[in-house]
Amino acid sequence: MRRIALIVCILFSAFSLAVTNGGKAWISGTLPVVYVNTNGTPIYDTETLVPMTLYIDSMNTKYHSLGSAKQPIAGTIKGRGNWTWSGFDKKPYKIKFDVKQKVLGMPNNRHWCLQASADDYLGFLKMPAGLYISKALQLRWTPRMRAVELVLNGKYMGLYFLTEHVRIASNRVHIHEQADNETHSDSITGGWLVEIDNYHSENNIEFDEGNGQHVMISLREPEKLSSRQRQYLENQIYGLNDALYASSPTKLKQMLDLEEAAKYYLVQEIMEDCESYHGSCFLYKDRDSLGVADKWKFGPVWDFGNAYDRHEERWIYDGPTWPQYWIGQLATWPEFQKAVKEQWWIYYHTQKDSVRSKIETLAGQISVAAQNDAAVWRNTQGYCDNSNMSGKLNDFLWRYDWRIQWLYSQWGEGIKPVTWGFNDVEEQTSKGQKILQNGQLLILRNGRLYTVTGQAL
Repeated sequence: MRRIALIVCILFSAFSLAVTNGGKAWISGTLPVVYVNTNGTPIYDTETLVPMTLYIDSMNTKYHSLGSAKQPIAGTIKGRGNWTWSGFDKKPYKIKFDVKQKVLGMPNNRHWCLQASADDYLGFLKMPAGLYISKALQLRWTPRMRAVELVLNGKYMGLYFLTEHVRIASNRVHIHEQADNETHSDSITGGWLVEIDNYHSENNIEFDEGNGQHVMISLREPEKLSSRQRQYLENQIYGLNDALYASSPTKLKQMLDLEEAAKYYLVQEIMEDCESYHGSCFLYKDRDSLGVADKWKFGPVWDFGNAYDRHEERWIYDGPTWPQYWIGQLATWPEFQKAVKEQWWIYYHTQKDSVRSKIETLAGQISVAAQNDAAVWRNTQGYCDNSNMSGKLNDFLWRYDWRIQWLYSQWGEGIKPVTWGFNDVEEQTSKGQKILQNGQLLILRNGRLYTVTGQAL
């Protein structure tokens, strides 16, 4: 049935192109439409904030419209990205509303991204698939996204993905929001949001990994550091690096959340993303509490532009196209290997088919807009033509299935987690299942163990 629906959508797209806007590509009518008006002011770069107004017509989809042509929402817009900004005529954007907005069913926030996905030759499906896998593995936060069409200053710009911006917030990376230039000894322990980056900045923390590779860590939040903040963060990053190459796992287990690291890694391995630990690789840490140090966590996932590019039966850190920092060493730790195989068991048995189904569904939803997008951007700098969505979907699913099969040849069914289907349930509570494990009373919620005080284990 999904394939029939996709064929119908593709046939409709040819009709849509023929009858709209004098034969030129225009709004498909199948996705929400984002209207941005800068009063003609060009968006020149990724630094200059341009005043804008915006409204969203839901186009009778399941989402609510935002604002209207008569009462648009005020804010600013600028370019975003590095290579995705400079290497393509179809540009990505960063939006900041003056006031928090709930957008297309996504929680209130001022900060949003319009992802162009001009480099995605697999039917615009790479980024959504990576997010689907992350959500299926229950990383602590996965950015939400919605497929939309963009009209900028009255000009149709094609298919975009309106996406939550990665930042600290109660409904995003949910950790304490540390102030710039903080000096208090307790406060500087968190929250931190940083990124393994591949672009130099004067504020980067730079060091040589244990294998000699030069690593750059860029700041995300906070952005402006006191000398005490800077010293604390450097000690943490250098400490993580030293722990990875230590002979004992004790320090590493104290500093790094291995379960979250395993989930993050598994997303990248399923997507065969050989740039995943080279750039756009986020880590975060909450403030220490009651003398207990919070652990660093990999995530959230972001940027799958180079997923499935290599297509080889080897690990993403094995002779990668770009240096993959830390993961090659992390993968040698038995505790990490066990955590990965447990997450693989969950994904293989309960999630791989549902993610595949979501990818198929999305392909049908965006097929008309993908044809219109190609009509606008075909033959422009760097653009990948995805007008044949049926063929692109088949290609993507073939790569996804191939990767699942290869990982199965390496890990088999994995290791069944000890918390999965735990039998000796004492009672069911609103917070989850109360269980006894090794004499300790714990809460089992969404496959994760917590102490009765809410501390994640």
